Amino acid sequence: MQRTPEFRALSRWGQVPVLQHGKAVLCQSAAILEFLAETLGTFGSTDAAARRFIREWLYWDADRLAPPVYGCYGVRLGEQGLLPIAVDPVLAADCRRRLDAALNSLDAELGGRSFLAAGARTIADLCCYGDVIFAELCGIAPHRWPAFAGWAGRLSALSGWQPPFDLLPMADAEIA
Repeated sequence: MQRTPEFRALSRWGQVPVLQHGKAVLCQSAAILEFLAETLGTFGSTDAAARRFIREWLYWDADRLAPPVYGCYGVRLGEQGLLPIAVDPVLAADCRRRLDAALNSLDAELGGRSFLAAGARTIADLCCYGDVIFAELCGIAPHRWPAFAGWAGRLSALSGWQPPFDLLPMADAEIA
């Protein structure tokens, strides 16, 4: 779908996700999350310092957490024959090393706190946990990081929470 002219008219980079709300069209997860928190008045903060802290977590996710998560996920899909790739073991090990480093940082930051950026869940938690779930699909054992495991448990216990493939069925997925 993201290759169609109609989608490209919405998403200047031809990437998902895209949110169209009235005349506003937003690309990139963090921008969409900030817009939704602001518009809906939930999972954000009215405090300027807290909003900056939330934004730092969104940028940290894009820079340090998401790349190794999805690198490891791609390796795992290749190992399962679900992607037509073979990954050099050295590169696979580097993805795992970077993911372990990110999860070590996440666990250290969560020590003594229930949520990342505030006393309550925010878009920072939702964003990071949305990526972490894919790490869990790669066989990452959350119990290695106790603060991280507790945080993940609190988020997955939220009312309305569902695993990603329950929300985004992959029956129509194409591997190109």
